[in-house]
Amino acid sequence: MKKTLVAIAALAAFGAQAQSTVTLTGSVNYGMASSTTKATSVGGWKGDRTQTTIAATEDLGGGLKVGVSAQARYNSNDGAVTYVNSATGAKSESLFEQTKVTIDSNYGQVSLGRFTNMMGVAPLHVLEDSAQSTASHQAANGRHSGQIQYVSPSLMGAKLWALSAKATSNKYLGAGTGAGYDAAWDLSATNAATNATTSRVDLNSYGVDYTMDKLYVQAYKMTDLMNTKQSKIGATYDFGIFKLFASQFDQKDNISQVVTSAATYKATDASGTTALDKAAVVAGAGTKGMAAHKATEIAVNVPYGQWNFQLGRFQANKDLDLAKTDGSTKTQKTGWGATYNFSKRTQAIYAASHTTKGSANLNSAGLASGRSQFVGLQHSY
Repeated sequence: MKKTLVAIAALAAFGAQAQSTVTLTGSVNYGMASSTTKATSVGGWKGDRTQTTIAATEDLGGGLKVGVSAQARYNSNDGAVTYVNSATGAKSESLFEQTKVTIDSNYGQVSLGRFTNMMGVAPLHVLEDSAQSTASHQAANGRHSGQIQYVSPSLMGAKLWALSAKATSNKYLGAGTGAGYDAAWDLSATNAATNATTSRVDLNSYGVDYTMDKLYVQAYKMTDLMNTKQSKIGATYDFGIFKLFASQFDQKDNISQVVTSAATYKATDASGTTALDKAAVVAGAGTKGMAAHKATEIAVNVPYGQWNFQLGRFQANKDLDLAKTDGSTKTQKTGWGATYNFSKRTQAIYAASHTTKGSANLNSAGLASGRSQFVGLQHSY
Protein backbone atom coordinates (compact mmCIF):
# COMPACT_ATOMS: atom_id res chain seq x y z
CA MET A 1 0.00 0.00 0.00
CA LYS A 2 2.80 2.38 0.91
CA LYS A 3 4.61 1.65 -2.40
CA THR A 4 1.38 2.31 -4.29
CA LEU A 5 0.89 5.66 -2.56
CA VAL A 6 4.51 6.63 -3.25
CA ALA A 7 4.10 5.74 -6.95
CA ILE A 8 0.88 7.76 -7.20
CA ALA A 9 2.56 10.73 -5.52
CA ALA A 10 5.51 10.51 -7.92
CA LEU A 11 3.21 10.42 -10.94
CA ALA A 12 1.25 13.37 -9.62
CA ALA A 13 4.46 15.34 -9.11
CA PHE A 14 5.63 14.57 -12.64
CA GLY A 15 2.23 15.56 -14.05
CA ALA A 16 2.40 18.86 -12.19
CA GLN A 17 5.76 19.62 -13.83
CA ALA A 18 4.82 18.52 -17.37
CA GLN A 19 2.57 21.42 -18.36
CA SER A 20 0.91 21.27 -21.77
CA THR A 21 -0.33 24.35 -23.63
CA VAL A 22 -2.52 24.28 -26.73
CA THR A 23 -3.07 27.37 -28.87
CA LEU A 24 -5.20 28.23 -31.90
CA THR A 25 -4.04 31.18 -34.03
CA GLY A 26 -4.53 32.40 -37.56
CA SER A 27 -5.36 35.23 -39.91
CA VAL A 28 -7.75 36.07 -42.73
CA ASN A 29 -6.72 38.38 -45.56
CA TYR A 30 -9.03 39.60 -48.32
CA GLY A 31 -8.76 42.22 -51.00
CA MET A 32 -8.43 43.01 -54.69
CA ALA A 33 -5.29 42.67 -56.79
CA SER A 34 -4.26 43.66 -60.30
CA SER A 35 -1.35 42.00 -62.10
CA THR A 36 1.26 43.25 -64.55
CA THR A 37 -1.04 42.01 -67.33
CA LYS A 38 -3.85 44.21 -65.88
CA ALA A 39 -5.87 41.17 -64.80
CA THR A 40 -7.88 41.74 -61.61
CA SER A 41 -8.68 39.16 -58.94
CA VAL A 42 -10.16 38.99 -55.45
CA GLY A 43 -8.95 36.97 -52.48
CA GLY A 44 -5.86 36.87 -50.32
CA TRP A 45 -2.60 38.78 -50.77
CA LYS A 46 -0.50 35.60 -50.45
CA GLY A 47 -0.94 32.05 -49.19
CA ASP A 48 0.07 32.36 -45.56
CA ARG A 49 -1.98 35.53 -45.02
CA THR A 50 -5.05 33.30 -44.65
CA GLN A 51 -4.26 30.37 -42.37
CA THR A 52 -5.15 28.53 -39.19
CA THR A 53 -2.48 27.06 -36.91
CA ILE A 54 -2.96 24.55 -34.10
CA ALA A 55 0.04 24.20 -31.78
CA ALA A 56 0.76 22.30 -28.56
CA THR A 57 3.79 22.57 -26.28
CA GLU A 58 4.64 20.44 -23.26
CA ASP A 59 7.20 21.59 -20.70
CA LEU A 60 8.99 18.48 -19.43
CA GLY A 61 11.11 20.41 -16.97
CA GLY A 62 14.85 20.91 -16.80
CA GLY A 63 14.77 23.20 -19.84
CA LEU A 64 13.29 20.49 -22.08
CA LYS A 65 10.17 21.25 -24.14
CA VAL A 66 8.47 19.30 -26.90
CA GLY A 67 6.10 20.96 -29.34
CA VAL A 68 3.96 20.08 -32.35
CA SER A 69 2.10 22.31 -34.78
CA ALA A 70 -0.05 22.00 -37.89
CA GLN A 71 -1.02 24.85 -40.21
CA ALA A 72 -3.77 24.89 -42.84
CA ARG A 73 -3.51 27.51 -45.60
CA TYR A 74 -6.35 28.32 -47.94
CA ASN A 75 -7.78 30.87 -50.34
CA SER A 76 -9.92 33.43 -48.51
CA ASN A 77 -12.14 33.82 -51.58
CA ASP A 78 -13.34 30.21 -51.89
CA GLY A 79 -11.64 28.24 -49.10
CA ALA A 80 -9.66 26.12 -51.57
CA VAL A 81 -6.19 24.76 -50.82
CA THR A 82 -3.70 26.87 -52.75
CA TYR A 83 -0.47 24.91 -52.33
CA VAL A 84 1.01 22.07 -54.36
CA ASN A 85 1.45 18.68 -52.68
CA SER A 86 5.21 18.02 -52.74
CA ALA A 87 4.65 14.28 -53.34
CA THR A 88 2.10 14.44 -56.18
CA GLY A 89 2.34 17.92 -57.69
CA ALA A 90 -1.42 18.37 -57.31
CA LYS A 91 -3.41 20.89 -55.26
CA SER A 92 -6.16 20.20 -52.70
CA GLU A 93 -4.55 16.96 -51.51
CA SER A 94 -3.03 18.17 -48.23
CA LEU A 95 -5.00 18.69 -45.04
CA PHE A 96 -2.18 20.82 -43.61
CA GLU A 97 0.38 22.88 -45.52
CA GLN A 98 2.85 22.69 -42.62
CA THR A 99 3.45 20.16 -39.85
CA LYS A 100 6.31 20.43 -37.38
CA VAL A 101 7.80 18.73 -34.32
CA THR A 102 10.23 20.73 -32.18
CA ILE A 103 12.48 19.77 -29.30
CA ASP A 104 13.86 22.63 -27.22
CA SER A 105 16.63 22.15 -24.68
CA ASN A 106 19.52 24.01 -23.13
CA TYR A 107 21.57 22.85 -26.14
CA GLY A 108 19.35 24.49 -28.76
CA GLN A 109 16.29 23.63 -30.83
CA VAL A 110 15.74 20.79 -33.29
CA SER A 111 12.77 21.00 -35.69
CA LEU A 112 11.52 18.29 -38.06
CA GLY A 113 8.83 18.22 -40.74
CA ARG A 114 7.51 20.78 -43.20
CA PHE A 115 7.81 24.30 -41.79
CA THR A 116 9.07 27.79 -42.59
CA ASN A 117 12.79 27.52 -41.90
CA MET A 118 15.41 30.04 -40.76
CA MET A 119 15.79 31.44 -44.28
CA GLY A 120 12.04 31.93 -44.60
CA VAL A 121 11.42 33.59 -41.23
CA ALA A 122 14.29 36.12 -41.47
CA PRO A 123 12.67 39.61 -41.26
CA LEU A 124 14.80 41.13 -44.02
CA HIS A 125 12.16 42.24 -46.53
CA VAL A 126 9.63 44.93 -45.72
CA LEU A 127 7.45 44.07 -48.74
CA GLU A 128 7.75 40.40 -47.92
CA ASP A 129 6.95 37.67 -50.43
CA SER A 130 4.21 38.98 -52.67
CA ALA A 131 3.80 40.15 -56.25
CA GLN A 132 4.89 43.56 -54.95
CA SER A 133 7.95 42.27 -53.10
CA THR A 134 11.44 43.40 -54.03
CA ALA A 135 12.68 39.99 -52.78
CA SER A 136 12.22 37.64 -55.71
CA HIS A 137 14.00 34.79 -53.96
CA GLN A 138 12.70 35.27 -50.42
CA ALA A 139 10.41 32.28 -49.92
CA ALA A 140 11.49 29.96 -52.73
CA ASN A 141 13.57 27.78 -50.40
CA GLY A 142 12.06 28.94 -47.14
CA ARG A 143 9.92 25.83 -46.70
CA HIS A 144 10.23 22.25 -47.93
CA SER A 145 9.01 18.83 -46.84
CA GLY A 146 11.33 16.45 -45.00
CA GLN A 147 13.29 19.20 -43.26
CA ILE A 148 15.50 18.90 -40.21
CA GLN A 149 16.85 22.09 -38.68
CA TYR A 150 19.10 22.86 -35.73
CA VAL A 151 19.35 26.31 -34.09
CA SER A 152 21.93 26.87 -31.36
CA PRO A 153 21.38 28.82 -28.14
CA SER A 154 22.22 32.51 -28.38
CA LEU A 155 25.85 33.35 -27.63
CA MET A 156 26.45 37.09 -27.30
CA GLY A 157 23.54 37.71 -29.66
CA ALA A 158 24.55 35.13 -32.29
CA LYS A 159 22.70 31.93 -33.18
CA LEU A 160 24.24 29.34 -35.49
CA TRP A 161 21.92 27.16 -37.54
CA ALA A 162 21.94 24.40 -40.12
CA LEU A 163 19.15 22.69 -42.05
CA SER A 164 18.58 19.98 -44.61
CA ALA A 165 15.58 18.92 -46.73
CA LYS A 166 15.31 15.48 -48.30
CA ALA A 167 15.11 15.41 -52.08
CA THR A 168 12.96 12.27 -51.90
CA SER A 169 10.33 14.23 -49.93
CA ASN A 170 10.20 17.00 -52.54
CA LYS A 171 9.35 15.48 -55.90
CA TYR A 172 7.55 18.75 -56.63
CA LEU A 173 8.08 22.23 -55.22
CA GLY A 174 5.27 22.28 -52.70
CA ALA A 175 5.75 25.97 -51.98
CA GLY A 176 4.75 26.73 -55.57
CA THR A 177 6.52 28.85 -58.15
CA GLY A 178 8.92 31.68 -57.50
CA ALA A 179 12.51 32.88 -58.04
CA GLY A 180 12.81 30.95 -61.29
CA TYR A 181 11.36 27.67 -59.99
CA ASP A 182 8.24 26.08 -61.44
CA ALA A 183 5.82 24.03 -59.32
CA ALA A 184 5.09 21.80 -62.32
CA TRP A 185 8.68 20.55 -62.58
CA ASP A 186 9.02 16.91 -61.59
CA LEU A 187 12.35 16.90 -59.74
CA SER A 188 12.54 13.11 -59.80
CA ALA A 189 12.26 12.74 -63.60
CA THR A 190 15.10 12.68 -66.14
CA ASN A 191 15.24 13.97 -69.71
CA ALA A 192 11.59 14.96 -69.73
CA ALA A 193 9.83 18.19 -70.55
CA THR A 194 8.89 18.72 -66.92
CA ASN A 195 12.34 17.88 -65.58
CA ALA A 196 14.09 20.66 -63.72
CA THR A 197 17.48 19.07 -63.26
CA THR A 198 19.38 15.86 -63.80
CA SER A 199 21.34 16.23 -60.56
CA ARG A 200 18.73 16.39 -57.81
CA VAL A 201 20.26 16.54 -54.33
CA ASP A 202 19.19 17.14 -50.74
CA LEU A 203 18.94 20.82 -49.86
CA ASN A 204 21.60 21.87 -47.35
CA SER A 205 22.11 25.27 -45.77
CA TYR A 206 23.94 26.80 -42.84
CA GLY A 207 24.13 30.31 -41.48
CA VAL A 208 24.18 32.70 -38.57
CA ASP A 209 21.63 35.15 -37.14
CA TYR A 210 22.92 38.03 -35.02
CA THR A 211 20.80 40.40 -32.95
CA MET A 212 22.10 43.31 -30.88
CA ASP A 213 19.77 46.04 -29.72
CA LYS A 214 18.42 47.62 -32.94
CA LEU A 215 20.61 45.62 -35.34
CA TYR A 216 19.74 42.30 -36.98
CA VAL A 217 22.02 40.42 -39.41
CA GLN A 218 21.66 37.11 -41.24
CA ALA A 219 24.17 35.39 -43.50
CA TYR A 220 23.89 31.94 -45.06
CA LYS A 221 25.08 29.60 -47.80
CA MET A 222 22.87 27.01 -49.49
CA THR A 223 22.81 24.25 -52.08
CA ASP A 224 19.20 23.77 -53.16
CA LEU A 225 17.25 20.75 -54.42
CA MET A 226 18.40 21.46 -57.98
CA ASN A 227 22.07 21.58 -56.96
CA THR A 228 22.14 25.37 -57.36
CA LYS A 229 24.55 27.14 -55.01
CA GLN A 230 23.37 30.38 -53.44
CA SER A 231 24.38 32.73 -50.63
CA LYS A 232 22.93 35.78 -48.98
CA ILE A 233 23.77 38.44 -46.43
CA GLY A 234 21.23 40.92 -45.12
CA ALA A 235 20.67 43.30 -42.24
CA THR A 236 18.15 45.65 -40.68
CA TYR A 237 18.68 48.60 -38.35
CA ASP A 238 15.94 50.44 -36.49
CA PHE A 239 16.74 54.16 -36.35
CA GLY A 240 13.45 54.89 -34.58
CA ILE A 241 11.98 57.29 -37.12
CA PHE A 242 12.55 54.62 -39.81
CA LYS A 243 13.85 51.08 -40.19
CA LEU A 244 16.42 50.31 -42.89
CA PHE A 245 16.58 46.96 -44.75
CA ALA A 246 19.51 45.90 -46.97
CA SER A 247 20.58 42.59 -48.47
CA GLN A 248 22.53 41.01 -51.31
CA PHE A 249 21.62 37.66 -52.79
CA ASP A 250 24.12 35.71 -54.91
CA GLN A 251 22.80 32.91 -57.15
CA LYS A 252 25.97 31.27 -58.39
CA ASP A 253 24.39 28.83 -60.90
CA ASN A 254 21.55 28.96 -63.40
CA ILE A 255 18.19 27.56 -62.32
CA SER A 256 16.93 25.95 -65.50
CA GLN A 257 14.47 23.42 -66.80
CA VAL A 258 16.30 20.76 -68.79
CA VAL A 259 14.49 20.26 -72.08
CA THR A 260 16.20 18.15 -74.74
CA SER A 261 15.36 18.72 -78.39
CA ALA A 262 13.26 15.95 -79.96
CA ALA A 263 15.56 16.08 -82.96
CA THR A 264 18.61 15.03 -80.92
CA TYR A 265 17.25 12.96 -78.03
CA LYS A 266 17.22 9.25 -78.82
CA ALA A 267 16.83 6.05 -76.80
CA THR A 268 17.47 2.38 -77.52
CA ASP A 269 14.41 0.14 -77.70
CA ALA A 270 14.18 -3.57 -76.74
CA SER A 271 15.52 -4.73 -80.12
CA GLY A 272 18.59 -2.57 -79.79
CA THR A 273 17.44 -0.14 -82.43
CA THR A 274 17.97 3.55 -81.72
CA ALA A 275 14.62 5.31 -81.85
CA LEU A 276 13.10 8.55 -80.71
CA ASP A 277 11.59 8.23 -77.25
CA LYS A 278 8.61 10.53 -77.77
CA ALA A 279 7.21 9.84 -74.31
CA ALA A 280 10.30 11.14 -72.58
CA VAL A 281 10.95 14.39 -74.39
CA VAL A 282 9.30 17.43 -75.86
CA ALA A 283 11.12 19.67 -78.31
CA GLY A 284 11.95 23.14 -77.13
CA ALA A 285 14.54 25.39 -75.56
CA GLY A 286 15.00 25.34 -71.80
CA THR A 287 14.16 28.99 -71.24
CA LYS A 288 12.25 28.56 -67.98
CA GLY A 289 14.23 29.33 -64.86
CA MET A 290 16.51 32.15 -63.75
CA ALA A 291 20.09 32.95 -64.73
CA ALA A 292 22.90 33.19 -62.21
CA HIS A 293 23.08 36.73 -60.85
CA LYS A 294 23.49 38.99 -57.87
CA ALA A 295 20.53 40.99 -56.58
CA THR A 296 20.78 43.98 -54.25
CA GLU A 297 17.78 45.13 -52.23
CA ILE A 298 17.36 48.33 -50.21
CA ALA A 299 14.13 49.19 -48.38
CA VAL A 300 12.73 51.31 -45.56
CA ASN A 301 9.72 51.18 -43.25
CA VAL A 302 8.54 54.48 -41.75
CA PRO A 303 6.09 54.30 -38.80
CA TYR A 304 3.77 57.25 -38.19
CA GLY A 305 1.11 56.78 -35.53
CA GLN A 306 -1.07 53.89 -36.65
CA TRP A 307 0.48 54.00 -40.13
CA ASN A 308 3.50 52.21 -41.60
CA PHE A 309 4.87 53.27 -44.98
CA GLN A 310 7.19 51.04 -47.04
CA LEU A 311 9.49 51.66 -49.99
CA GLY A 312 11.87 49.13 -51.55
CA ARG A 313 14.20 48.74 -54.55
CA PHE A 314 15.51 45.61 -56.31
CA GLN A 315 18.39 45.65 -58.81
CA ALA A 316 19.87 42.66 -60.67
CA ASN A 317 23.42 42.92 -61.97
CA LYS A 318 22.78 40.97 -65.20
CA ASP A 319 20.05 39.40 -67.34
CA LEU A 320 17.71 37.16 -65.33
CA ASP A 321 16.06 35.56 -68.37
CA LEU A 322 18.06 32.52 -69.49
CA ALA A 323 17.32 33.33 -73.13
CA LYS A 324 18.75 36.87 -72.98
CA THR A 325 22.30 38.22 -72.88
CA ASP A 326 21.74 41.76 -74.16
CA GLY A 327 20.84 43.47 -70.86
CA SER A 328 17.13 43.64 -71.74
CA THR A 329 16.18 41.58 -68.64
CA LYS A 330 18.63 43.15 -66.20
CA THR A 331 15.60 43.59 -63.98
CA GLN A 332 14.85 46.58 -61.75
CA LYS A 333 11.87 46.71 -59.41
CA THR A 334 10.47 49.39 -57.11
CA GLY A 335 7.88 48.45 -54.49
CA TRP A 336 5.87 50.67 -52.18
CA GLY A 337 3.03 50.26 -49.73
CA ALA A 338 1.28 51.27 -46.53
CA THR A 339 -0.59 49.64 -43.67
CA TYR A 340 -3.05 51.20 -41.23
CA ASN A 341 -3.67 49.48 -37.90
CA PHE A 342 -7.29 49.82 -36.80
CA SER A 343 -6.30 47.70 -33.77
CA LYS A 344 -3.66 45.17 -32.77
CA ARG A 345 -5.48 42.54 -34.82
CA THR A 346 -7.02 44.37 -37.79
CA GLN A 347 -5.23 46.37 -40.47
CA ALA A 348 -5.73 47.79 -43.93
CA ILE A 349 -3.03 46.99 -46.50
CA TYR A 350 -1.93 48.61 -49.74
CA ALA A 351 1.07 47.39 -51.74
CA ALA A 352 2.22 48.09 -55.29
CA SER A 353 5.27 47.73 -57.52
CA HIS A 354 6.64 48.70 -60.89
CA THR A 355 9.09 46.45 -62.75
CA THR A 356 11.29 47.41 -65.70
CA LYS A 357 13.43 45.13 -67.88
CA GLY A 358 11.46 42.16 -66.61
CA SER A 359 10.47 39.04 -68.53
CA ALA A 360 7.28 37.07 -69.06
CA ASN A 361 9.37 33.94 -68.38
CA LEU A 362 9.88 35.29 -64.85
CA ASN A 363 6.24 36.08 -64.16
CA SER A 364 6.04 33.38 -61.45
CA ALA A 365 8.87 35.17 -59.63
CA GLY A 366 6.98 38.48 -59.78
CA LEU A 367 9.54 39.86 -62.24
CA ALA A 368 7.52 40.47 -65.40
CA SER A 369 7.58 44.06 -66.64
CA GLY A 370 4.68 46.25 -65.57
CA ARG A 371 2.80 47.39 -62.49
CA SER A 372 0.89 45.32 -59.94
CA GLN A 373 -0.97 46.27 -56.77
CA PHE A 374 -3.11 44.95 -53.92
CA VAL A 375 -5.53 46.63 -51.51
CA GLY A 376 -7.36 44.80 -48.73
CA LEU A 377 -7.92 44.01 -45.07
CA GLN A 378 -6.35 41.51 -42.71
CA HIS A 379 -7.50 40.27 -39.31
CA SER A 380 -5.44 38.06 -37.00
CA TYR A 381 -6.73 35.97 -34.12
